[in-house]
Amino acid sequence: MKLEIRDLEVSFAGRPVASVAELDVDAGEIVGLAGESGSGKSMTILAVLGLAGTAGAAVTGSIRLDGQQLIGMSGAGLRAIRGRRIAAIFQSPALAFNPVYRVGRIVTRTLRLHGLSAAEARERADAAMRSVLLTPDLLHRYPSQLSGGQLQRVAIALALALRAEVLLADEPTSALDVTVQAEVLELLRELRDDRGMAILFVSHDLAVIAELCDRVAVMRAGQVLETGPVGQVTVAPRHEYTRELLAAVPRLEVRP
Repeated sequence: MKLEIRDLEVSFAGRPVASVAELDVDAGEIVGLAGESGSGKSMTILAVLGLAGTAGAAVTGSIRLDGQQLIGMSGAGLRAIRGRRIAAIFQSPALAFNPVYRVGRIVTRTLRLHGLSAAEARERADAAMRSVLLTPDLLHRYPSQLSGGQLQRVAIALALALRAEVLLADEPTSALDVTVQAEVLELLRELRDDRGMAILFVSHDLAVIAELCDRVAVMRAGQVLETGPVGQVTVAPRHEYTRELLAAVPRLEVRP
């Protein structure tokens, strides 16, 4: 499995907001997309999902999944891929769940939309919940009855239940406290190591990307400025903006 982005440009009324000349994510790899708010990271994610157009954006270039072109694909074709092969989790997990429905209904309905029977959906949902270290009984609760960390795990469980090959993670830990953030990052590592999932991880925090990712692309004002192995980019950055991002990472000072 391979996600390939080439010469991608997302624009509004002719004004580019995200330009990605080249970015690949292979199976069993976590690639970071770093940059400040407004740099074009989230719009890149929406373009991969085929949703940028619904926000009024024009999208050109090439996005391929195992060689299959996603740009220009029909709505029905994109819906078949979205969720089933490419899943996404976002910064505010509560916004991904309709508050008037129990979590389990949301999960099983999604699975049934992708062709599973009611029994298969329940069985797969229960197994996925256990995979993210949550008890299946939480599926009987409403979103407001779960913590942010639990909801983020449920979102990941849904990606597992759908057996997605690619996970797009858009600032998935920035709304969580430090302890829960570490748990979610560890879960993403396990998805990479144990299931061979390809993960595109978006964050403004280079410290988190350095801890989690194999490679990183740094964006600013819609442009990718620098790419490379995360160790190389964080230790010896070539671009001044990358150095500024690294300088902004908080460091713990130990007083004598």
